[in-house]
Amino acid sequence: MTADSAPGAPPRRPRSAVRDALELAAFRGLTGGLSLLPRRAAAGLGGALLRAYARLAPSRRRILEKNLRAAFPGTSDAELARLASESAGWLGIAIVEFLQVSGMSEAEIRDRVRVVGEENLAAARARGRGAFLLSAHFGSWELGAIRAGLIDGPIAPVVRPLDNPHLERELARRRTRFGNVLIAKRRAARDVLRTLRGGGTVAILIDQNVVREEAVFVPFFGRLAATTPALAVLQLATDAPVVPAFVWPEGDGRYRLELGPPIFADEFRAAGADRDESVRRATARYTAVTEAAVRGAPGVWLWMHDRWKTRPDGEAPA
Repeated sequence: MTADSAPGAPPRRPRSAVRDALELAAFRGLTGGLSLLPRRAAAGLGGALLRAYARLAPSRRRILEKNLRAAFPGTSDAELARLASESAGWLGIAIVEFLQVSGMSEAEIRDRVRVVGEENLAAARARGRGAFLLSAHFGSWELGAIRAGLIDGPIAPVVRPLDNPHLERELARRRTRFGNVLIAKRRAARDVLRTLRGGGTVAILIDQNVVREEAVFVPFFGRLAATTPALAVLQLATDAPVVPAFVWPEGDGRYRLELGPPIFADEFRAAGADRDESVRRATARYTAVTEAAVRGAPGVWLWMHDRWKTRPDGEAPA
């Protein structure tokens, strides 16, 4: 999931059909090769490939190191290097395990990902306004979304479709295999509202950078981060509770989907606060919850993403 192009930006070049076909062939070759390996070996290979990429791609290595150094001042170089390697490796593992979903049964998904705090989602849904799941690129988030759809009916994750339509179909097939319904990020509001009116659950990740024109700037690891206000706007408009949902690794390819206590819209409607201030307060609250999760297991968050790229007006680029 990445930010869309900024308003007024030049249109992207049309994609080449040959390029799309070559990417699909490479993807199928990779997934076919991984399917021949034992589960642990495939995950280990994914981790090793992403660690190598993080070392060999100068721009990504700089972002990874810069983010960790700024987030954890005073931490030794050795510990920062360990976190950088762990974060890159976990991304590779998460990707491989998501690709393996096409060969997993529902029973295996349930066995691999246990749920804690299911009563929190039930309490949120009992209010009759639907519910949001607030999550991040943390642990094996794709497996977590699939497992969440097996709790009390399918959920509707908001995703940014890939530019390559062939690859998008491959990923969508895995994401929807057990009933989840995808909502495309661009122009998502109508589908989100329809899902909530039907008592459904919408999952949104808000931990990536967005362009300034779309951003609310709230603290994240001590720095202002350009954050999408979409979840706050939708919660304040619908009163649907927001349930934090993070997927914690437990070793040996197993995870814990932890559902936190619901966050209610009334928390952000302070006396005298206008709509913009309520949106900022809500977005700051969601981001603080996300930061607390990342601090609990910093090696499994996506530090390779340039989270602080967009800066407020008047502040120099990061």
